[in-house]
Amino acid sequence: MITFLALHLLVLALLAVTAWVAGRLATRRWIVMEGLERLAVPTALGLSLLAHAAFALAALGLLTRSSLIVLIAAIHLLGIPVWREVRIHRSWRTALGMLVAVAPVFVLALYPPTVFDETLYHLPIARAFAATRSVPFLPDLRVPVFPSLNELLFAGMLLLADDVSTHLIQFVSTLAAAALLIEWGRRSFSPAAGWLAAAAFLGNPIVVHLSGTGYVEPLLTLFITASLYTLERWRESGRTAWLVLAALFAGSASGVKYLGLFFVGAVFLAALPSVVRERRWRDLAIASAVALAVLAPTYGRILSYTGNPLFPFFPEVFGSGLWDPQAAPSRTLEVRVIEYLRIPWTVLFDRRSVGWQPPYSPAYLLASPLLVFGFIRIPKIRWLLGMALAYSLLFHLLPPDSRYLAIVLPLVSLALGASLGGWRLGSWRIPAVVAILLLPGWIYSLYGIHREGPLPVSPAEREAYLRKELPAYAAVQHLDGLRGKDYVAYGIYAENLVYHADGTLLGDWNGPASYFRVLPALRDPELFHRRLREMDADYLLIVRGKGIRLPQGPEWSRCFRRIYSDRWADIYLLREFCHSLGRLPAL
Repeated sequence: MITFLALHLLVLALLAVTAWVAGRLATRRWIVMEGLERLAVPTALGLSLLAHAAFALAALGLLTRSSLIVLIAAIHLLGIPVWREVRIHRSWRTALGMLVAVAPVFVLALYPPTVFDETLYHLPIARAFAATRSVPFLPDLRVPVFPSLNELLFAGMLLLADDVSTHLIQFVSTLAAAALLIEWGRRSFSPAAGWLAAAAFLGNPIVVHLSGTGYVEPLLTLFITASLYTLERWRESGRTAWLVLAALFAGSASGVKYLGLFFVGAVFLAALPSVVRERRWRDLAIASAVALAVLAPTYGRILSYTGNPLFPFFPEVFGSGLWDPQAAPSRTLEVRVIEYLRIPWTVLFDRRSVGWQPPYSPAYLLASPLLVFGFIRIPKIRWLLGMALAYSLLFHLLPPDSRYLAIVLPLVSLALGASLGGWRLGSWRIPAVVAILLLPGWIYSLYGIHREGPLPVSPAEREAYLRKELPAYAAVQHLDGLRGKDYVAYGIYAENLVYHADGTLLGDWNGPASYFRVLPALRDPELFHRRLREMDADYLLIVRGKGIRLPQGPEWSRCFRRIYSDRWADIYLLREFCHSLGRLPAL
């Protein structure tokens, strides 16, 4: 246990320090930073630069362990002048204090990957990048090509450490976003506002959950928060460098997920009044060029593979394909309006309708009158909440998943912190309110550790944990034991086991191995066998309890032989020949 924790603390420290040095090295000569922004902004920038560097290496076919070690060594060698500037400063003590405050969240991040999208495509994409040393099109996955800056960082972790360490990228991102809130609150409102905002943000169970998984929302949230923070710094100082950073961060957010494109537009629209009023067209031109340069690799890659820069969305515009998203059920305008107004209640109490994600903190709902008052009376709070509300209109058009709304939690948290801080709570009351705001996150993290059980630190403990969390994992493990990496299996409702299969596990709702292509043939064993053979499948894996009823009798046995069964799954070997007696070829 001590060795496991020490090694991952070392990985965490190396990741954070390397990102910080890279970011500080890129900014030290042309931008002056103060307070916590000296830690948070370079760390965010460093993560962006590392992701883009990994993309460049992969584009050249050089994404290897050796090349990453050389890259990290070069960053630290070039960063010697940065290290010489380091002084023991209050901001460093603050960062260490924050790390201690979120220690349970760090423990949660050390459990093996099991959440659905993480094992469905985020980590499989990263593994494919690491295995091929490049950024290929991956037709066997639900998402064969996508904005992949976060997955490129994951690939680096897989090459240098292990899959648990991929969670540490999200953990560092969450801490950096909280540090930005502390500094933003101090600059725009009061020191108390910053601490209250960070506490409100870290007190969200959904933030705690996401920061310990392979979901990409934490890095997306960091880049969005950094973009809007640096935009505010540009407004205050008039320094072109800050607007360049805002554009770079917004472009990087778009390289993590398509949702970041909203904030590219939002940043430039928010900057436009100042540009027009002060005639700062040069600043706008430079920032636009930077944003385009950051966006070009990601969206050029997607366009070159698919002809659709927003693949697989908008097939009606760019052309239909095997990966078209499933159409959402239509709703009347009245239903949409009611659902939109219920969002604060839904993400807290009605989790079933938003993807069963962990809840949001109740602080926002309880303090909603205070937020309304701040929205009316204080222009800066109005801007923060206005940005969040504008994005929430887009959220309402997305598939119902509260993760998509979590990326604007820093804005709402800062508005809440500023509203609370304006009440002059007194120096002794502020720590108490901070602790209260942190409490839901602490409770959730401690509950999560209790629910997950002892931290698996050995290979045997990891296997036992994965068997418990992913019931059909034992079946996949059986296939791995039979054939290693040399097999192709078709899994029915086993999409989230793709990452944990050493071989190729096909089967999903879209793509060339779509259920819609295969399942209609299930009643005819011979046709079903032929469809699977067309995909080069050797085995059929069926997860029990999903409503799949297999045909019985000699027709099925002639084509499939069951070789494994437990309470969660069955595995069938596809026989080499499958012909019914009435269909045998004539001699």
